[in-house]
Amino acid sequence: MNKIFVKFALIIVVAVLSSSPLEAQKAKLRRASKMVQNLNYVDAIRVYNEILNKKDNSEAKINLADCYRKINDSENAEYWYGQVVRLPEAQPIHSLYYGEALQKNGKCDQAKEYFTNYSKAVPGDVRGQELAKACDKQKELMSKNEGIYQIENLSFNSNLDDFGPTFYKEGLVFASERDKGFAVKREHTWTGNPFLELYKVESKGLNSTTCSTLSFGKADKFSSELNTKYHEAAVSFSSDLKDIYFTRNNYFEGKTGKSDDRSIKLKIYEAHQQGEAYGEAESMPFNSDEFSTAHPSLTADGNTLYFSSDMPGGYGGMDLYKSTKENGRWSPAFNLGVQINTEGNELFPVIHKSGKLYFSSNGHKGLGGLDIYSVDVLADGSFSVLENIGFPINSTDDDFSLILTDDGFCGFFSSDRTGGAGRDDIYSIKKIATPAEVLVYDALTKQPIEGATVNSTCRNNERSTNIEGKANFDIKLEECCDLTASKEGYNIAKIQACAKGLNLGDKIVIEIPLFKTKKYGLEGVVFDQSTGLPLAGAVVSVDGNCKPAYSNSIVTGPDGRYSIEIPEGCCYNIKAEKLDFLTDTKDNLCTKDLSDTTKLFANLFLQPIMGTSATSTGITVIKDPKTGLWVNKETNKPATGLINGVNYREGEIVGKSTMFQTSILSNEPGKPVAYLLDIYYDFDKYEIREESESELNKLLKLLNDNSKIIVEICSFTDSRGSNIYNKKLSQNRAQSVVTWLANNGISKDRIIPKGYGETLPTNGCIDLVKCEENKHQMNRRTEFKVVGCKNCKDPKEGKISKPNKNTKIDPCLNCPF
Repeated sequence: MNKIFVKFALIIVVAVLSSSPLEAQKAKLRRASKMVQNLNYVDAIRVYNEILNKKDNSEAKINLADCYRKINDSENAEYWYGQVVRLPEAQPIHSLYYGEALQKNGKCDQAKEYFTNYSKAVPGDVRGQELAKACDKQKELMSKNEGIYQIENLSFNSNLDDFGPTFYKEGLVFASERDKGFAVKREHTWTGNPFLELYKVESKGLNSTTCSTLSFGKADKFSSELNTKYHEAAVSFSSDLKDIYFTRNNYFEGKTGKSDDRSIKLKIYEAHQQGEAYGEAESMPFNSDEFSTAHPSLTADGNTLYFSSDMPGGYGGMDLYKSTKENGRWSPAFNLGVQINTEGNELFPVIHKSGKLYFSSNGHKGLGGLDIYSVDVLADGSFSVLENIGFPINSTDDDFSLILTDDGFCGFFSSDRTGGAGRDDIYSIKKIATPAEVLVYDALTKQPIEGATVNSTCRNNERSTNIEGKANFDIKLEECCDLTASKEGYNIAKIQACAKGLNLGDKIVIEIPLFKTKKYGLEGVVFDQSTGLPLAGAVVSVDGNCKPAYSNSIVTGPDGRYSIEIPEGCCYNIKAEKLDFLTDTKDNLCTKDLSDTTKLFANLFLQPIMGTSATSTGITVIKDPKTGLWVNKETNKPATGLINGVNYREGEIVGKSTMFQTSILSNEPGKPVAYLLDIYYDFDKYEIREESESELNKLLKLLNDNSKIIVEICSFTDSRGSNIYNKKLSQNRAQSVVTWLANNGISKDRIIPKGYGETLPTNGCIDLVKCEENKHQMNRRTEFKVVGCKNCKDPKEGKISKPNKNTKIDPCLNCPF
């Protein structure tokens, strides 16, 4: 049993109403424990404080903290639970209780730590997680209804508990402790206050549209027939006021019913009007001496009764149930389920004429204590998304028993917030905003969209559409709000809603059509360019210039294929990478203005850094500088078809190629692969030809795409001239490439020039052999190979690659190897 049950389940009366006889000082702890068992918390608190004033005692601290929690004294509960959580005897539940006290006292940042501690200790209880999240949502809940409601403490409140208002004729019926019983003192031991009775108060202006002239008279007792010497509260009437349902302690015909633990539980009773008064109260069939039922709320048609109970089989403390009337008889209780009920307490259900169910809970995300929530009861009995109605109706204190007029413009609720007349007070609410109904529907089919999210820029409100595709907001007069509707599978849509020039009560209707999101796919195969075979284990990354930005990645399987779903209206860059391979990219593939069924295709070719023993295509393609055509080295005929990842047609490359041809001199497993650059030199010259700029730009892109590799620029000469001279000339040729790359932003410690002179001709044109000029030209060339990598990581595993043991390079300044 906890304070919520005490306060809002009407306060259970125990069979032992008087305190036990005083015992000796040495038995004080035992006496106090007995008082707690008898729910005599007021006297127990006094005794525990006496004990702790003389001696530090863990049991006394724990029980004292529990007592303060149960009488709803959050300040003292915070202090003592702060002591308890540091004790060796502390249990996980004490962290939860300490967090609740901190949260209720406005210290949510501190409370979050203890909610998290509880969640880790008891992961099966979602309260810890939910309450920790509530602290993160506190700012949102405090601002969601800013300026929408006016709250007023009412004149008829007393300095004790007044709560549970219900509409009755031209006024209200409510529960109050104000009768102190001057002739016969009637106090219950739980809080030391008088027992609750039903009161009524007449009002003026309650039936007006806006309750603008609301005022109240003097509160009087409601019914001498229904009020007893125990508790009565939480009333609900039938639409014609002929039937009344209310909560009372288990007391009938002058006798109390007791449970096995000797306590007097709560029951719901019904009575029927007989003349000007109500007749004998009758117990509802779902009541029991062993558990409590309380807080009835009857639907407008009189056929469904919602209520709260701690009967066995629930989810936590008090759960919400319903019973339906069939052939004049009430059915067994039906639990409303996990969407509504938590491990905490759900109390004071109120079913509005519109079909919206309001109730209070301390188990869902809230501001602290009990918060008021709402859900729509759908035609099939299920519920819409749960909503915390937020500040100013909810606060860090206990807020509950909300009732609203049929039009929803004014109502009443109960709260123990500071600034009231007493403990629990009744407050009025007046809405000073006009309702806005948002309809979200499919733009093509015109059908409503259920479950769409609608956000408003005014106070950052968020709603979910119901089965009719509708969501409701409140907009202050003369205010404009931007509304955004979204739903998975649809494009986001925005519209503005304004309440300018409207009167209070005027309704705004906004329609937001949503267009279905076009689905696009990006597919392709990643190949090993050296073999022409599909490459498994390559990481394909896709980045789009969408708003918001889009990115995704996938690892290829044995077939080298990848397939990624991409949004519309974007242009994408695709990159394939794998450890020990050079990256390949495709840029600017766009889904703009494409049909629904379009798929984009992009094959990517990765060039190996090291030679392997794998079988290649077996074809070597070289460029004939004289004709400018790429030819098959073995047949000396123009290359045709897809060869090593490059598509040729009669010796010319089809489309723009980013691939480099493997050097015919580099084919050894375990050694760096050399790639032929389409860069050739005039005889006895080392300057870069203008025609070589495009090839240098390809190399520049490769170095930028593979930003950590280190390459060796290898240059050669033909056989004419001395070896020493040719060595120097080739070094200058390599250096000219390095200089060009450095001038275009590549760090010099990543590009190593190396001249090989005439030592590695591509053909038989060696010393003393006569050759045509184009044969010599083929030897005046530049190649490159990857000789190292600066902290490269496997894009799939995230592991740092180590330099290959067989890699050998010349010593150079600023080189990391």
